[in-house]
Amino acid sequence: MSEKLSAKIKNISEVALHNCGKLNGRTFLRPKKIDSVTINPKNFIELKKYFKLEELIMIDRLIGTDDIVSIINHVNRSGQNFLRGKTPEGKFPQFPDMSKVYHKSKDIRTATVHTIGEKRFQNPPNEEKVIWSEAIGLIAPVAHYVGIKVFAVGGNKFDDIIRIL
Repeated sequence: MSEKLSAKIKNISEVALHNCGKLNGRTFLRPKKIDSVTINPKNFIELKKYFKLEELIMIDRLIGTDDIVSIINHVNRSGQNFLRGKTPEGKFPQFPDMSKVYHKSKDIRTATVHTIGEKRFQNPPNEEKVIWSEAIGLIAPVAHYVGIKVFAVGGNKFDDIIRIL
């Protein structure tokens, strides 16, 4: 999430290592860090229970498109997987089905993105026709694993994203 957007969201609490705030009557969750201590099944189960989450709209920063896109798939090229070593958790399986992590957002162009992580996102590889993602491929599988319906949008103009939400 951009610093500009974060500045607009008034933090009201912290739950499971996520800052929680409100903007335009909507609840926003922002992980304190993108790491396995913060993004893991135990924390997402806690978030799901606390906020009674059934579905979640995730926002990611993208490079390689000027449009806002509905992310419908990802290639995780970050070298990390926050489910590794964290499953099974509770009633959830050790080897979850990850074939349908995302649900399409209406009336937005769809895209498959390549997630490369926070550090590499600052200087992404030079590959044509690839849309680079900062973090969606790391976070969305964990939300999906605990039974949260995931909608993901991304772009590089967060004011436009907020407007369409």
